[in-house]
Amino acid sequence: MNILSTSLEGMDRAQEKAERAAKRLAQFAAFEDQSPVDRVDLSSEIVSLVAAQNALAVNAAAARTGAEMEKKLLDILA
Repeated sequence: MNILSTSLEGMDRAQEKAERAAKRLAQFAAFEDQSPVDRVDLSSEIVSLVAAQNALAVNAAAARTGAEMEKKLLDILA
């Protein structure tokens, strides 16, 4: 299992989640004159955005750590 590819996959999923939440939040602005409460739950969309942000941060940290580990391993083997 390659930590870098796993991290990138997690980052892709987090980005997709953030994009979906952003689209739903944009719908809220589109229905300003109507009743948006039935269409968009702002609190759950904000929670989704924060969760996606955290997932991106965690996966980026995992990718950095994996790259550092690979570098140290190569240094040891050299």
